[in-house]
Amino acid sequence: MIRRSRLLGGASFAVLSLLAPSVADAQQALPTISVGGARGPVRPGPVGRPVGGQGRVTTAASVPGPAVADRYAEPTPAPFSRTLPANIPAVVESRTRKEIQKTTNIMTSSDAFRYMPSILIRERYIGDRNAIVSTRTTGTIQSALVLVYADNVLLSNLLGNSFNFAPRWGMVSPAEISRVDVMYGPFSALYPGNSIGGVLTMTTRMPDEFEVHAMGTVAVQPFSLYGRKELNLGGVTNILVGDRINDFRYWVGYEHLDNQGQAQTFPGLFLTPGTGSAFSGGFQDFDQQGRPRIITAAAGADYVQTDLAKVKVSYDILPLLRAKYQVGFWTLNNNTTVESFINDRNGIPIYNTQSGRVQLGPYSVTPGGVNPGHGAASHLMQALELRQDTGGVFDFDLSATSFNFLRDFTNNAQSYGPRVNNAGTAYNVDPRGLNTNNGGTFWRTGDARFIWRPPYDILGKHEVSFGAHGDLYSLATTQTSTVSWPNNYYLGIQAINYGKTETKGVYVQEVWRPLPDWKFTAGGRGEWWRAFGGMNATGGFGNASNPTGQAIVGLPLRAANITYFPDSYKGAFSPKAALEYFFTPELSLRGSIARAYRFPTVNELFQSLSSPSSVIINNPNLQPEICTCYDLTGEYRKIDAFGGAIGLFNPRISLFLDDRWNAIASQTTLSIFGTQVSQNANLDKVRFRGIEAAAHMKDILVPGLDFEGGLTFTDAKIQSNLSSRNLDSILFAGNQFPRVPRIRFRGVASYSPNPDMSFAVGARYSSPAFVTFANTDFNHNNYGNVDSEILVFDMKARYRVEPNWWLSVGVNNIGRWKAYVNPNPYPQRTFFIALNYDFGGPDGSGVTIDRGGSGGTAAVR
Repeated sequence: MIRRSRLLGGASFAVLSLLAPSVADAQQALPTISVGGARGPVRPGPVGRPVGGQGRVTTAASVPGPAVADRYAEPTPAPFSRTLPANIPAVVESRTRKEIQKTTNIMTSSDAFRYMPSILIRERYIGDRNAIVSTRTTGTIQSALVLVYADNVLLSNLLGNSFNFAPRWGMVSPAEISRVDVMYGPFSALYPGNSIGGVLTMTTRMPDEFEVHAMGTVAVQPFSLYGRKELNLGGVTNILVGDRINDFRYWVGYEHLDNQGQAQTFPGLFLTPGTGSAFSGGFQDFDQQGRPRIITAAAGADYVQTDLAKVKVSYDILPLLRAKYQVGFWTLNNNTTVESFINDRNGIPIYNTQSGRVQLGPYSVTPGGVNPGHGAASHLMQALELRQDTGGVFDFDLSATSFNFLRDFTNNAQSYGPRVNNAGTAYNVDPRGLNTNNGGTFWRTGDARFIWRPPYDILGKHEVSFGAHGDLYSLATTQTSTVSWPNNYYLGIQAINYGKTETKGVYVQEVWRPLPDWKFTAGGRGEWWRAFGGMNATGGFGNASNPTGQAIVGLPLRAANITYFPDSYKGAFSPKAALEYFFTPELSLRGSIARAYRFPTVNELFQSLSSPSSVIINNPNLQPEICTCYDLTGEYRKIDAFGGAIGLFNPRISLFLDDRWNAIASQTTLSIFGTQVSQNANLDKVRFRGIEAAAHMKDILVPGLDFEGGLTFTDAKIQSNLSSRNLDSILFAGNQFPRVPRIRFRGVASYSPNPDMSFAVGARYSSPAFVTFANTDFNHNNYGNVDSEILVFDMKARYRVEPNWWLSVGVNNIGRWKAYVNPNPYPQRTFFIALNYDFGGPDGSGVTIDRGGSGGTAAVR
């Protein structure tokens, strides 16, 4: 405890010291800038129109002052160019397309957030469909506590709250993105309680002229672990074509991704007394509790092929009133392979045995789920929007979206390979597969957002936002036992899960500036939630039997068991407030407080499934988790800081505190048979507190040398769990909450000696985190049920070889750090080479204006 307090205190002092000279400098005559993390001069008129500075989104109007130009300010945002609204009373970090291209080796849309402070995307390999977002107060499997949008289309999969309910990143091509933004915490009434961890938005644009953009990227990853050596190849290609014809605009795009991922699981458990089939081979080490174990195989090496076809059209009914429709069709084909590290006494590889165990002397161990798999999916996304963005007295945004799982199945072998008996004298086979089909699952959302900016003064300027939201999530899962893997023809139904959740909400938020140096934001959100139609049924065939003398396993029937769950209703009101004060036009301090309710998902309530490698147990009695969140943020922005040594100096410090009651948490344990057993439960109270320091700097010592990044310290602790009926669970009080690291760092430095060339070096660090409530998994940095320490350095170089052609090369994880996430290994050293072609638009029009990297001079090509 003392060491932790000293660490946090020392870090706080070191970061706060950055502001000391800045406060002194602020007394000088300085140029006018926007406050609260805003960017440059605002549009004339109402409070809170988006304003600019590199790396920030506006949260306020400018403070009166001398009109001095800020050479790092972005141009006044064009209409329809922002997904995240203005006047967000929270920390907001942003990156433009130019910054992403310059600093990041990017193959999927989630890569665009790589160097955002406190953000970790759990992308285990390129094309991973389970890439969960983790923020400063959420872990790597809490998918329902972070919202992800693209052009106001919700990509978050709120059907569940686990590793397999990641946002649908594949619906957005990296080539489409014009900017990304992150809002930290649930401090805006415009978003539901699922924003406890934050809101990530991606903005794409519509063309103003004829444009063609094409990209091809190749990735190579050498990988080795436990004697398995791989050379994994991947690639992505895409093309975008768009144009404007009078008031009509269109984009047509296609993307294909093809990647071989590294092995994801290495089955093997600790040794226990017992019998089984004799074996040779394997690798011995120690698990997370320090117990000796045998690693028997490699599994889950996923070969992924995805295709995205997307069309966006818009029509300007009036100059600042636009109707927009977009449709995306995404497909997936994937195959996972396995490799055994052990052989029986006859030299035949062991994947599974008749007894489920293998023996080493007086000890035995479960080989684990060493079963290959195959999957395929076809998803359809549609969105319709009518938006007015005048920046005047009244604006609105009406949208409706749908996301349909037209086809979505995963078929795994139930017990792959010849199954040897304990004596090693006979074999049998279990040819069946286990097919989990989510076809028919869907969600719908509808939003109506309005903004009123009174043109008159009522004790100051005002901006009133109000609106309504509705969503429906429907789960339809059928699990069948198939005749022979990978055939999908089924013998019988093993499980059926149905259920729906529905949320309706209204909100209002007022932004008021009573005095030039003060801004007050207050709002509230009312929500009505219900869960209905919940049912699960189990039956079909039981565990395979092993009749003597038969080559095919016996298939005993299992009695049907059907459960209908009663409907559930909940209502909640979430107040929000923030107060911001501007000491000078350059220095501001904002305090924010918010209440948020995160309702259980349909999967947590109703889905109960089992497979050879995992078991999911539903909990229909879950209560909404409630969070009271606090944030205190100070931010400073200075041009030509430290006597002109740094062109732009823009540091930020945030102190945050989340008190969470009825926190819904998933605990996964390994059974003695090597299967992962997961169930959700409410914890009485959990507290997250910490400090986050971020900085954006331009032209550091030399023109074109920039830095952006952040350092975060978080103390996540279980404070109470007295409502549990289990003594062990009660004793969790005082332990660290799982999967939230104490320290995170994200940062990238880039250098652009001229507009045709750039170099970037990035770093990412996360300290190890416990994954069990008991905090007994002390052996973090090896394969297993862990969130290990991560220390990764990246590099990228980019060069314009012709007016419309860019070539880039890069490396992620230069030091080949071996990191793991519950229990999968992250990629090791990966090499990239990419070629981009741009005709028309901001990247290929033949004119480039470099404001940030050339000492403020405009370089025109």
